[in-house]
Amino acid sequence: MHAHLGALFCCAEAAVAVQVGGPHPSRQVLASLARALLLSRDEREYLFRVAGENPPPTRGPSRAVPSGLRHLLDAMTETPAYLVDAAYHVLACNRLATYFVGDLSTVPDADRNMIRWTYRQPVTSGHWNDAEILRFVRGTVADLRAAYGRYPADPAIRELVTELLGTSPRFAQLWAEHDVAERRPVVKRVPHPGLGPLEFECRVLHVQETDQRLIVYVPEPGSPTQAAFHRIAQRVCS
Repeated sequence: MHAHLGALFCCAEAAVAVQVGGPHPSRQVLASLARALLLSRDEREYLFRVAGENPPPTRGPSRAVPSGLRHLLDAMTETPAYLVDAAYHVLACNRLATYFVGDLSTVPDADRNMIRWTYRQPVTSGHWNDAEILRFVRGTVADLRAAYGRYPADPAIRELVTELLGTSPRFAQLWAEHDVAERRPVVKRVPHPGLGPLEFECRVLHVQETDQRLIVYVPEPGSPTQAAFHRIAQRVCS
């Protein structure tokens, strides 16, 4: 039987059993069904909820890079882009993005986190006075809070939150606000040491099936920033 059809069949049986007072499938039975049918995370949650049970917590955010997203990153030759997990841990980037996030092969895995980078900036840094950057920062904290709730068993997220609550009053303030931010494009102005002043839209695209985010720097067509990205691409590919 096709996995999705099997899932729907099992969900329907569980729902009928609950409604008519029949046998209530145990969490162990539901978990076994989910494994046998190779259900996705969303399908597994649906199965548990229809059967009147809270779904078991997912152990941690997906950190596997789907091959399609890897190919997409590589195909974006004139646009910096990188992929992060639900806690903004950088998983992969294209060659242009290394001009902004650095060579990740030289960075310890624990230090490849965008939120940690942000809150290590000194309080005197000019980006804390930029309204667009502050909106982006608020959104990332809201995303991290959501990930903290979805993945309560993930030690990396717990350690990150504990660290930042203890080292950054600014993070602690935003965390305490329990904010849920609406994701909108942010205009970033970057005084890049090697490329000069840059301005681009920072787009954060949610990858539904993996709960990851694809972050893309989109310059205005015909702008000096687009020309700079084009020059870098030519240099990298030559």
